Amino acid sequence: MTGRSRPTVARASRGVSSSRLAKAAFLMALAILASGCTREPPWNVLIVTLDTTRADHLACYGREDIKTPNFDRLAAEGLLFEQAMTTAPITLPSHSTIFTGRYPLAHGVRDNGLFTLPESEVTIAERFRDLGYATGAVVASYPVTREFGIAQGFDFFDDHITVGLENFRGERTEPQRGVYFDERSADQVNDAVLPWLREHADEPFMAWIHYWDAHQPLIPPSPFDQLYAYDLYLGEIAYVDQSFGKVLDFLEEAGIADRTLVVVVGDHGEGRKEHREDSHSMLVYNSTLHVPLIMKIPGIEGGRRLKSRVGTVDIVPTILEFFEQPIDDQIHGRSLADWIRSGEEERDSRGLYYAETLSPRFSHGWGEMRALFDGSSKYIHGPRPELFDLEADPRELNDLAPSQHEEAAEMKAALAAFIERRASSSSADAVQSVDAETRQRLAALGYLSSSGDAPGTVTEELIDGGIAPQDRIHDITLMSQAKQLLDRKEYVQARERVLRLIELDPGNAFYRSLLASAYLGLGQVDEAASVIEEAEELVSVSDSAFLAVAQRVFASGSQERGLALARLLIKAHDSGYGRYLLGEMLLATGEAEAGEKELEAALELDGNLLRARLSLAIQLAKRQEHEAATEHFEALLQSQPFSERGHYNYAVMLLGLTRYDEALEKLERAIQLNPSYWPAHLARLAIYVGQEETEQAATALDVIERRCRNPQIVKRARNMAGAV
Repeated sequence: MTGRSRPTVARASRGVSSSRLAKAAFLMALAILASGCTREPPWNVLIVTLDTTRADHLACYGREDIKTPNFDRLAAEGLLFEQAMTTAPITLPSHSTIFTGRYPLAHGVRDNGLFTLPESEVTIAERFRDLGYATGAVVASYPVTREFGIAQGFDFFDDHITVGLENFRGERTEPQRGVYFDERSADQVNDAVLPWLREHADEPFMAWIHYWDAHQPLIPPSPFDQLYAYDLYLGEIAYVDQSFGKVLDFLEEAGIADRTLVVVVGDHGEGRKEHREDSHSMLVYNSTLHVPLIMKIPGIEGGRRLKSRVGTVDIVPTILEFFEQPIDDQIHGRSLADWIRSGEEERDSRGLYYAETLSPRFSHGWGEMRALFDGSSKYIHGPRPELFDLEADPRELNDLAPSQHEEAAEMKAALAAFIERRASSSSADAVQSVDAETRQRLAALGYLSSSGDAPGTVTEELIDGGIAPQDRIHDITLMSQAKQLLDRKEYVQARERVLRLIELDPGNAFYRSLLASAYLGLGQVDEAASVIEEAEELVSVSDSAFLAVAQRVFASGSQERGLALARLLIKAHDSGYGRYLLGEMLLATGEAEAGEKELEAALELDGNLLRARLSLAIQLAKRQEHEAATEHFEALLQSQPFSERGHYNYAVMLLGLTRYDEALEKLERAIQLNPSYWPAHLARLAIYVGQEETEQAATALDVIERRCRNPQIVKRARNMAGAV
C-alpha cells in the first residue's frame, strides 16, 4: 500500500466466545500505541448508503445539471468506480449484500418485508465489533429497520423513522402515508448520527449512515424543490449531498478524516422511465443496477477513476484486506485492494458478476429475472431471455438473444453453474413469517398482491415460466404514477391512472383500493363504497384504504351501509384496527355492548392499539365498572404517558368517584402536555367551583379567558364560575 502504513489490529475468530478476548487484545494494542509506539492509531470505517441513487445523476459521474460538491469532494480525495453494480435493485437484499459480501443466493434475502437477514450471516459490523470497535448505525426507512436482521453487529442502531411526523412529546401528528413507506430526511438522519459520532470520535468506530431521500415520493426541502423544480429526483440527490457534506465537515473538525475509510455507495438505481420502468425492483437493466461507489482510503492517492466493473459484493472483502483481516471462503466478493494499490485505471474484467430480482414473483406472481455479466456480455434469464453487448449497447436497447442463440445458450449455462456454486442451503433461513400488520403495510404500498408467490417457494435454479416482467412493466409504472398523484392529492388524474390499471388487471384488489382512495379524495363516497362492494377479492390487501371508505360512508349518514362495509372487510381480513373502527361505529349507534365486544377483540388482535384501549376504558367507566376501567387507563398511560386524552378521561372517571385530588393531578398533567386542551381546563375549573376554592377558580377562569379563542368555551367557563 502506498503512503503511510496501517497498524495491525487484533484478529478474532468468528466464534461468539472470542469476542471479549478480541476486544481485550485490541484495547491492549491501543494502550501500547499510546505508550510511545510510532505506529498510528487504527482507522475508522464509515459506510454511507444512498438509497435509490443512480450513478449517472451525480456531477462527479458526469451529470451536468446537478451540483453535488460533497460527493465530488470525496471523489477528488478518493477513488471513484465508474462501473459499480448492485446485486439486486431492492433495498434490503442490496444492503444485505453490502454488509456480508455475499450474493442473495447465499444470504437468502430476496425482497423487502418478506425476508430477514439470518443470524447465521456475519456482517461487517459484527466483524468490527469483535475487534473492539464501537459500531453505530442510523437508517431512514422501514425496509432496513431492525426487524429485518440488518442491525446485526451494531451496538447503536437508530431506526426511529417517524421522528419527522411527531410533536415534541413523541406523539405522531401526521397520518401514515397510505402509499409510501415512512421515512426521515437526511438532516434528521444527521441529527441522530452526529451525536454518536462525536461521542466515539476518540475511539475506533465503524458507522453506517443510510439516506433514503431519492426514493419516491420526491419531496426535497427548500431550496432544492425550487432549484430543481424541473426534476425533483435531482433535487433530492442534491439535498442528500448537502447533508453528507456536514458529515465530512465533522470528520475534518474532529481531526479524524485522514484515518477514516469512507465508502459511499448506492443500494440501487431508479428506472426513470428507461425500459418503461418508472421506479425500480421489477427489472435488472443497468438503469437500476448501476450505482455510485466512491471510496476514500487513508494513505491512498485520491482523484482516480477506476473504469473496470466491480460489485457491491466486493466492498466487504476490500475493507477487510485494508484492515489486514482474513477473508473467509463464505465471502463471494473479490477484494479490490491490490488493484487500488497498483494505481492502474483498469483491471481484468472477465470475472462473472450476478444480479437478480425475484420481486416480480412475490409482488405480482410474474416470472423472476436473473442476470449474469461476463466481460461486455450481459445475459438476463426469465420468461423472455435477453442478451446484450454492453460495450456496443450500454443502454441495453438491442436484444441479441433472438439472433445469437449459441452465445445466449452458453451464458445461460454459465448462469446456471454460477447459481449452483454459490447458492447456500442456509438461505432458506431468511424467509420470514410475515405478520398480518407487515403484510397489510406491504400490500398497501403495492409490494404484495393476492397473486404473488410465497417466499418459501424460492428454488436456486433457472425458471422459464411466468409472465415476463418486461412485458408488464407498464402496469408498475402506471401504479407508481397513481401513487404519486394520490400523495399530491391530484385525485382526478390518479383516478384516471387507476382505471387504466383495472382494465389491465380487473381482479387486482390493490388497484381497487387505490381507486377507492381516489374517489374519497374527490368526495365521491358512494362510488368508493361501490368499489368495495363489487370487488371479487379483498384478501391480501391492506385494510387502511377500504376501512377509510367504510368510516366515511358511516359518517356521511349511511350508517347501515358503513357497518356492512366494515363487517365485510373484517370477514375478508380480521385486524385490530378494523375491529376498533367497527366498535366505534356501534357505539355511535347506541349499541354499547356490541361496541365494547369489538373493542375487546381489537385489543386481542393488537394489544398496542391504544385508541381502542382508551375507548374501552371510557365505556367501562360509563358503566361504572371502575376497577376494569382503571386497569385499562393505567395500561394506557404506562404505554403512552404523553396522552392528554388518556389523562383527561381518567380524571373524569375519578371526578365521578369524588376523588378530587387524584382527578386534579391528572387534569394538571393533561394541561401541561397540551396547554390548549380546553376540556381539561373546564374540568379543572369545575373542581375548584365545586369545592368553593374561589381563588383557584378565578385563576383557572383567567387562563381560559386570556388564552382560549373559542367564545363558546369562554362563555361556558364564565357561567360555571358564576356559581362561586
